[in-house]
Amino acid sequence: MSIAKKKQMAAGKPSNKSASAGLEGVAASVQAERELLIGILETLSHSRNMNEYLEQLVKQVQNYVGCHCVGIRLLDDEGNIPYLSYTGFSQEFYESESPLCIVSGQCMCINVIKGNIKPGLPFYTDDGSFFSNGTTKLLASLPEEIIGQTRGICSQYGYESVALVPMRQKGRISGLIHLADENENKISLGRVKFLERVGVYIGEALHTFAAEEVLKESEKRYRDLYDEAPNAYFSVGIDGCIRQANRSAVELLGYSLDEMIGKPVLTLYADTPNGKDKAQKMFQGFVAGEEIRGEELEMCRADGSRVWVSLSVRAIRDREGRVVASRSGIVDITERKKLDQLKDEFIGLVSHELRTPLTVIIGSLNTVLSEGERLSPGEIRQLLQDAAEESESLSHLLGNLLELSRAQAERLFLYTEPVSIHKIVGDSVDKIQKQSLGHRFVIDLTRELPLVQADPLRLERILYNLLENAVKYSPHGGEIRVFAKPERDGLVIGIADQGVGISMDDQAKLFGPFQRLEQPIADRVKGAGLGLLVCRRLVEAHGGRIWAESEPGQGSTFFFTLPLEPVAT
Repeated sequence: MSIAKKKQMAAGKPSNKSASAGLEGVAASVQAERELLIGILETLSHSRNMNEYLEQLVKQVQNYVGCHCVGIRLLDDEGNIPYLSYTGFSQEFYESESPLCIVSGQCMCINVIKGNIKPGLPFYTDDGSFFSNGTTKLLASLPEEIIGQTRGICSQYGYESVALVPMRQKGRISGLIHLADENENKISLGRVKFLERVGVYIGEALHTFAAEEVLKESEKRYRDLYDEAPNAYFSVGIDGCIRQANRSAVELLGYSLDEMIGKPVLTLYADTPNGKDKAQKMFQGFVAGEEIRGEELEMCRADGSRVWVSLSVRAIRDREGRVVASRSGIVDITERKKLDQLKDEFIGLVSHELRTPLTVIIGSLNTVLSEGERLSPGEIRQLLQDAAEESESLSHLLGNLLELSRAQAERLFLYTEPVSIHKIVGDSVDKIQKQSLGHRFVIDLTRELPLVQADPLRLERILYNLLENAVKYSPHGGEIRVFAKPERDGLVIGIADQGVGISMDDQAKLFGPFQRLEQPIADRVKGAGLGLLVCRRLVEAHGGRIWAESEPGQGSTFFFTLPLEPVAT
């Protein structure tokens, strides 16, 4: 073999040294790809949310590619592609680039997101990435029609090496990985192509995180709604123990949340027929899958006090249809139950108050008609007098009932006029004095009192009710005084007695519906407990207010105000 032939063969055969370097490069590239994949998978498994995942992801991509800047952009429902996470980019570049929208903007980022690429152009890869290691030279070489499709922002901010790699979710481009560096030739095509393959996994992971965060937000909204609901809710397992309770349930029953969870639900009910006994039957119904609505039960608070509730229960089932828990809602109806009891007592009281005068009236008149010939004129007169007085009492009771019904129906109309308080007070005292000769009435009014703007008939009813109330609760021979004093906005009228007085607890509910004093004397006093409520309705209809001042054993004074007659100008 000639010497020339040997040289030619030697020149065509690679040296061991260059072959070794090539293999080392391939091995290093494979190792880098392996480390990136492992890092992405580990980050995915350890990250608690999308933000944490993205922060780690941009660092891993930056280490893998070796460029200074990395950003992750995600397409939202409105077409915006903001940076969800980035590193290395200047704040000015971020503020200029982040508001980009595929609906109205033009940019290489938008072309990649939309998939509007031309594979024949040297700066696009076959899988849809934009790639350039010299943006200044690239822009100088492009025709105007191509330059018009990009804003050239990366080049304006000095980024020479740029790559835009699409991320995909179920075949659809959902975002991109933005790589950039101020130096040329910092991004290898091989690593861009590897990121194109990795971008599928990243896109799926981001979609999963987004779905989980939507679910978490939905669960949080439900939890907030559950916790802040005005009604009380709790969940009971098939074992009869409480699994969950909201804030209203905790506050209503007086336990802490920790005390409620795990507590046997039957221990929350009062030891009464409408408590545990009824709750036990309802629990058995819930286990059988029955739905319970609006059942009234007595529950027991942590401090031992009782509360009436309206309970509704719905069964929670598993996928096989088996009952595994209940969702219970309770509404505090204690005040309603008290009011119902008061109404029942009131109906009985009014029935009695109506029957009593009617019995006297009917009895007196029948006696006069049947026994008139054998009765003396004085006896006949007394019977007729009794019938007349009871008729007056009945008329007054019916008048109060009528006023209340008008107020309830919002049909309480006043017919006001300038009124002198002297005449109305005098007439009212005369009426009540005829029925109560055992009390002393004092009218303490100055002559200079101004006129008030009032309905005369309603004003007389207010005074009569207050005077009658003073008579009922004052001792025989006691003094009842009526006085008045002008104030800046009206006239204050007072009725003072020397009666038993009123406790602070009773004062707080004096003017409520169906209220009577909780004192032994109240049991001996006639009346339906309507008078003060009627006074309040009528006084407030005039634009005034009514209140009482009293101490037990010291008598009581009831005050009310009326507007003055407007002064003519």
